[in-house]
Formats: sequence, C-alpha cells, structure tokens
Amino acid sequence: MIKFFNTLTRQKEEFIPLKDNQAGIYTCGPTVYNAAHIGNLRSFVFADILQRALKYNGLEVNWIMNITDVDDKTIRDSEIKYPEMEPMQALLKFTREYEKIFWQDLEKLNIEKPNKIPRATEFIAQMQDLIVKIIEADFAYEKDGSFYFDVKKYSQNHKYGQLVNLDLSQLKTGTRALSDEYEKDNLQDFVLWKTTKEKEPSWDFEFKNKNYPGRPGWHIECSAMSKEYLGIPFDIHTGGIDLKFPHHENEIAQSVSGYKADKLANFFLHNEHILVDNEKMSKSKNNFFTLEDVENKKFNPLAFRYFCLNSHYRSKLNFTWQGLEASQNALDNLQNIIRSWSPDFSRGNHKPNHNLDQGINPTEVKTPKHMSKKIYSQQFTDAINDDLNTPQALAVIWEATRDESLTAEEKKNLLLDFDKIFGLGLSELKPAKIPGEIKKLAQEREQLRKEQKWQEADEIRKEIEGLGFIIDDTDIGPILKEK
Repeated sequence: MIKFFNTLTRQKEEFIPLKDNQAGIYTCGPTVYNAAHIGNLRSFVFADILQRALKYNGLEVNWIMNITDVDDKTIRDSEIKYPEMEPMQALLKFTREYEKIFWQDLEKLNIEKPNKIPRATEFIAQMQDLIVKIIEADFAYEKDGSFYFDVKKYSQNHKYGQLVNLDLSQLKTGTRALSDEYEKDNLQDFVLWKTTKEKEPSWDFEFKNKNYPGRPGWHIECSAMSKEYLGIPFDIHTGGIDLKFPHHENEIAQSVSGYKADKLANFFLHNEHILVDNEKMSKSKNNFFTLEDVENKKFNPLAFRYFCLNSHYRSKLNFTWQGLEASQNALDNLQNIIRSWSPDFSRGNHKPNHNLDQGINPTEVKTPKHMSKKIYSQQFTDAINDDLNTPQALAVIWEATRDESLTAEEKKNLLLDFDKIFGLGLSELKPAKIPGEIKKLAQEREQLRKEQKWQEADEIRKEIEGLGFIIDDTDIGPILKEK
C-alpha cells in the first residue's frame, strides 16, 4: 500500500491510480528567466523521488513537466538582455539559454528526464481553446482586451480554495489581477489572456470575429498542458508549497469550469520551502544560492540531493554549508562502501552485536541471512511507501550497512537496489582498484585489532599508506581507498 499526504483532503490517503499499474504525474516546471535556486531544485528532487518510488512499486509512470517560457518575468528580462531584438526572438533566445542551464542542473542532480516536457509557447492554441471554453461556460469576461476568470461566479457552485483556507468575503466583485502572481490576501479575478503591450511578444487570438492580440496568463498554461498529456482528471499534481495559491488553485478552477470536470487531479503533493540559516532566501540577504554556488564550494551536486533526502519533503529544510558538508561526508561514505566492498574483504563493522545491547543472547537469535536481507528490503519499502519518508529509509540503509549478519555482497546489493529510488548514482561507481597485497595487509590489520594488538595494527596501517592507499576505520567497518 502506498500512502501520500493529499493537500486536497489534508490527510494521508492510499494511492490508487486511475488506470491499473499506471500513474500520471504533472510537475510545475521552472520559469526559465534565471538559474534555479536550491529551493526550486528541492521541488524537482522531490518529484523525481516520487516517480522513482512509483516505478519501484511496479507502476508505469507518465511524468510531465512543463517549461514556463512566457510570463511577466521572462518577458521583462528578455527585453533587458536583448533590447535590440524583436520581442518574440528575444524571448525565445533568452528562455532557451536558461532552459539549457536548468537541464544541466537536473542532470548533475541525477534527476531523470520526464516523459514529456512541453513549453508554454508551443501550446498557445490549446490555451486559447480552453479560454474559449471558459468564456462559453460563462466563467470569464473581457475587459480592455484582456480576459479574466470570474472567481465569484465560479465560487457560487464550486469550491474555490480547496488547497488553502480562503475567506471568500475578501473577494470584491470587479477587482482584477493583471499580473501573473499575487498574494493570498489579494483575492481577485485572475487573468486568462493578457492584451498586448508595446515591446512584448504577442499572439493573435480570434474570438467571435474579433482579434485580441496578446499572450496567455501564467495559470492557464498548466491547465492546457496537463490536459494534453494526462487527460482530466489525472493522478498526481506536484509542486512547491508556494504554488498552492494562487497557481494550483486557479488551475483547478480553470480546468473544472472549462473542461466540465469534477476535479483536476486526485492527489496534490506539495514540498516545503528551503530556508537558509533559518531565513527565507533573498538576494538582498545574500543567501540566495544556486547549484553553481554549491559546485564553486567544491561540493558534489549529489551531496545536495542527499541533503534533501535527510528531511521529509513536507518539512521545512534549513540549508547551511555545515549541513551540506555533513551530507557530502555521508555520500562519500556510501560511495567508498560500494567501491571497497568485495566478497573477499569487509563483512561489516566489528562492534558488539546490537542484540547484546538489548540484553538478548545472540545465540538465541537465528535469523537466516536471506531473511535478514528481506527484512531490510521490507523496512525500506514501508518507509518509502509511507508518504516518501526518506529520512527513515536512509536510516534503514545505514542500519543494513552495520549488520554483521549480512555479507558484503548482500549489503552492496541492498544499497544498489535502494538507490533506484534515492538516485545517488551508486550503480555507476567503479570498484576501487585495490591490489591483493593491500587487501591482505588490511585483513591482517583487522585480525590484530580484534586481538587488541594496537601497535602492530598501526604499523600495518602505516605500511598501507606508504604503498599509496588509505584505510578508514568507519562505524561500518574498514574502507580501503587510494590516496
């Protein structure tokens, strides 16, 4: 059983796909006007973990992520960067540059590519078709060449504010938001189609024998693109918590009214914000970081992925460089484990059996090795299937690496299997090239340590280092690596 916390119902629910053994996911992708910051990237790590988890459970996943390449920000900044160019050309050139950076970031984070990646500018016709449907359903009106969604009329027969607690008494008839984004305390009609302005890219929009040149509002984009690839309703809609309102709420209203549907999606899943040193990210506070900033400080981008796994996706995540360093160290340990484990070296740690710590005679505990491995697999799956509890799943991984009843090969196989969800690239690592002579020395040292012959063991450690290798004594056993 897979359970997710559904923002629509504000509770955990069993996930039952609309189609047997298939799951459709729509993720609100980036607005490509700048490099994505680490808060944005957490949303995409989360969505990737989600779709990997569904695949791990045997489902065929159809994952859609859009690219917002036309909105207030992209138009504004493309004009600033390319003032000499025709507006449409400037917009497309500008957004493609940042889209390329975005995909480079996702590749570094080992985020799998979605099945389809629609760009907003390539779906203008579908958006116009939906706008016409909304107008004909009497939930939209025209004002000064722009078309707006009538929230008050819609709320008379539909619930507006399913994802957040809204006080509809704040809504004043006739107040309109022309900008793409606005705050919850400014509840008002939102724009579906924005009339053309000087030096802005625009598309013709023929309606009732009249042309309304302009461009789509931000919210209509996702409604049209999700319907194109997933139908309505679909299984899961994901995004950051900041998208609950107004973006996702407006998507629901547009799709329900225009497509005459009961709902947009069965599940809405939202990940929480990333804070930096317990403060909201802001360029003015100089705490606004991108993946490039992470790399410039010599961190592996996958350390940031591991950092995200350390917290539940519905919990705020406080980013510090010290915290990222701890994640880098943990990732290094996992990588070294995979590289160093082989059938003839390192069966795990040499600490007292955990059963002794619990007052249990280990001779009375006779769990077969294959059962022990199965138990870890079940614990891991249970954690993931409980609303993607990645911190608990990580705990299972580390417990398995410390289990003396498992062989090195069994531990390695478990980690590689679990990494199908975590995506830390462990299967791509090549074994360390440790000569047999070095392995033999390391084994002799371990025997001396068991016999508490510390001085002799230290002499062998120095000999190993003199031959160009390092032996790390970790809590999961000795790990050999090249200097």
